[in-house]
Amino acid sequence: MKLKGYIFLSAILCLGFTDVIAQRKKVINYTEISALIHGSTSLTDNSELNGFRTRTGVSRLIGENFGFGFALGTDNFKNAGGKTYNTLPLTLNASYFFNPELSGLKADLYGGYAVKLFNNLSKGLTAGAGLSYSFPVNSGLNLGIQTGYNYQKIDYPMGFVLGSSFDISSIRLGLGITFK
Repeated sequence: MKLKGYIFLSAILCLGFTDVIAQRKKVINYTEISALIHGSTSLTDNSELNGFRTRTGVSRLIGENFGFGFALGTDNFKNAGGKTYNTLPLTLNASYFFNPELSGLKADLYGGYAVKLFNNLSKGLTAGAGLSYSFPVNSGLNLGIQTGYNYQKIDYPMGFVLGSSFDISSIRLGLGITFK
């Protein structure tokens, strides 16, 4: 089985495990949709990329305010010439909730690896940080807005037409739902 298969199987097993322990421990789930704007790159032409990002994740609360977990998502970047770069990031996440009720201001950090979706993209590191503010809808659901910094490294295999790797730095603006 290839590395992608092991990573996918591990993610599925972890999701199943967290669902089983959710009844005994405080586990929260969040989903977000974000725009990645003003994506500057380290390409020689310094072309600007805009993108779209989705994430869904599970975090376990450690204490009243701190959560640690993982997420799976998609990132799609597109330049003005129509070239697209698509990744499937798997990340570890850390969150600090300023309010123990899990509403209001939250700071988060994440980092991980983006596996390839198509033959041209080989691999890539992904990382970022952000702030969000959530509004309680009821005792088990929050809606939130968020902003932050997103970093993506695009690595190509040897012999590919571009023949080099590059970095994308972008600002994240998004909406999210938290199930607690």
